[in-house]
Amino acid sequence: MSLIWIIDDEQAICYALRANLEDQRYRVEVFSSAEPALKSLKKHQPDLILLDVRLPGASGLEVLEILKADHPQIPVILMTAFGDLQTAVQAVQAEAFEYLTKPFDLETVLQAVRRALAQRQLRANTKDLGQSLWAGGEPQQPELILGKSAAMQNVYKQIARAASMDSTLLIQGEEGTGKNLVAVMVHRFSARQDLPMLSATAIPGKDLELEIELFGAGRPGSDALQPLRTGLLELAGQGTLLIDEVGAISLANQLRLIRAIENKSFCRVGDTQTRELQCRILFTSSHSISKLVSEGELDRRLASHLEVFTIDLPALRDRPEDIIPMVRTFLQSKTLPPGIQITKAALEELQRRSWPGNVRQLKLTVEKSAMRATGGIIQYEDLPPEPASDSADAPMSETQALLESAVRTWTIEKLDKATDKATTTTSSTQEDLPGTLYEDFLSAVEPGMLKAVLDHHAGNRAAAASTLGLHRSTLRQKTRRYRLDPDK
Repeated sequence: MSLIWIIDDEQAICYALRANLEDQRYRVEVFSSAEPALKSLKKHQPDLILLDVRLPGASGLEVLEILKADHPQIPVILMTAFGDLQTAVQAVQAEAFEYLTKPFDLETVLQAVRRALAQRQLRANTKDLGQSLWAGGEPQQPELILGKSAAMQNVYKQIARAASMDSTLLIQGEEGTGKNLVAVMVHRFSARQDLPMLSATAIPGKDLELEIELFGAGRPGSDALQPLRTGLLELAGQGTLLIDEVGAISLANQLRLIRAIENKSFCRVGDTQTRELQCRILFTSSHSISKLVSEGELDRRLASHLEVFTIDLPALRDRPEDIIPMVRTFLQSKTLPPGIQITKAALEELQRRSWPGNVRQLKLTVEKSAMRATGGIIQYEDLPPEPASDSADAPMSETQALLESAVRTWTIEKLDKATDKATTTTSSTQEDLPGTLYEDFLSAVEPGMLKAVLDHHAGNRAAAASTLGLHRSTLRQKTRRYRLDPDK
């Protein structure tokens, strides 16, 4: 029968854990502080320890370090009501088996207990060779990675685990969720933290420039268009390279990256000399990998490398409980006048909004409101208006009413013609009407909309795609279909 220790000064937590663990036929001992538990280790040892982070006297993290130094074979499950990125990283750093945030579901605890005990049994006769990657220095505090919600606790765990690995990493999430900042945190908490971190961003229509920026240019010859240049893959050395928006990279450059990742080597553009790839590559994407692959924007082989480890960032609308703490943090920015406050009504309005631009949009909104505020207090009236939504409750403009009327007229005419045609064939029924009505409608209205948006952006397809809410490849397909492509 396995012996489990609970080290926690909260009586209610200890009572609930003990009762549930004993129901599962585990033996349980409870300690309200670390010191008596450490003394008891000299006499007998548990099979597993459930350890709270905040304790009287020595903290749980300090106890964890002692346990892993003197008793590495004992798995430890950390528990905390104050989870943040720093704690998650320290938990991984000290090789905690699991990291649970309070309040937690008791079944979640039981599952972690079963896994920890099973792993200990499998490793019973082996020596734990795990070494912390974090002894090199104290990591800096993260900036703007904020939130105590369950969704963000999961992100903190993913960052900590990604930092302890060395594989290719994908960070995906909507615009404004903080993908680049997460990449910085992964590098900062990794074994490469004292080495360079460089970044590159793919720009549509700049394929050759990106290729040279990443791989460098070879020795100039008679036909060379570029002078000798060292690429970021080489400049990063043994550090980290962040490549922003993998879906915007041309397929040709994706193929070069695949070869570099798989062969651990690459050549400069126009050169044949092989150079060793030493850096870790991180990628970001605002679109799901499956969508990019299905739309032909991402090579499946590169996608397989990206799926080895992925950090998914939640949208701000999915964690509204984090908005108020974020607002209070943003108000302490050094760029704002000191002592700025905000009313309850204004806070409630910020919580109500959907934030399509996520954390970035919230931060800019708070800063703009602070500049408008008089008397150092942000009122409801100081908030900039929320962008117009497509809600069905919104009042219909005259142009919209005319458009809806025209669509109804067009649809009725199409249906009448199709019905008249069907009745001329005795074998036809209403169900036999050709199912092309929606496609016919799109063919009638899409060209005008696409051309207007492209004209508005002077032919810049990237900007047009952003305005339309389409991926660049989708817009490219539509412009070719309607012969709107200026290159054709």
